[in-house]
Amino acid sequence: MRKRFCFLFLICIFIFTMTGCGNEIPEMSEEESAMVSNYAATLLLKYDSGYQTKLLNQEQLKQEEQMQKQIQEEAQRLAALEAEKEAKKQEEEQAKESEGQSSVETVTYVNPAEFLGLDEISISYNGVEYLDQYPKDGEDLYFATTATEGCKLAVVHLGLSNQTSEVRSADVFSTNARFKVSFNDGDYHSIMSTLFTEDFSVFNGEIQPGESVDTVLLMELKEEDCVDVNALNLYIKCNGQTLKTKLL
Repeated sequence: MRKRFCFLFLICIFIFTMTGCGNEIPEMSEEESAMVSNYAATLLLKYDSGYQTKLLNQEQLKQEEQMQKQIQEEAQRLAALEAEKEAKKQEEEQAKESEGQSSVETVTYVNPAEFLGLDEISISYNGVEYLDQYPKDGEDLYFATTATEGCKLAVVHLGLSNQTSEVRSADVFSTNARFKVSFNDGDYHSIMSTLFTEDFSVFNGEIQPGESVDTVLLMELKEEDCVDVNALNLYIKCNGQTLKTKLL
């Protein structure tokens, strides 16, 4: 209805323009005809709300699609950069860890006593025994360690010897060293922390000239892991360095 009204209105304007005040129809130049046509088209589009809305919606939709595409591309680019950054970080950390491990492995000592800074003290392996309780003749449970069901206490005996002519101090306690033991080149087992004076990991005492002291390292093993020992490796970590040495 609105379109029809506008169309009739434009026709009236066009006729009025063409006739003027008299009956004679004046001639119009091409430029004037174009101006009238453009004006009529502009009015038609102005009052044709359906056309205007449709055109704007198409443009907005196209812009929105382009914007979404740009946002997705930017998000993918940032995600790729973040993944690359994280991968590079992990590679650097692994490289540093490998360098640290390689430098640790180069630390070698014939006698672990030298690694621990025990001056003129030698350490020797004196056997292992598997017990249900340590000390095995301990009557007071407050001063004994008992293995859990299905397990045994592996008691590794280490002898500390002083072959000099003077009294030597063997202070392992102040080194804050950590120890692990491997049997027959198998997995390393962490030792138990105890307060026994003969516990090698916390030993602190004097050794007389030409004498030896028996110390122990305790760990709990499953009964099936309690095998005859043909090889024993001692792992020591102290002051940022690590030593792996074979005692048997």
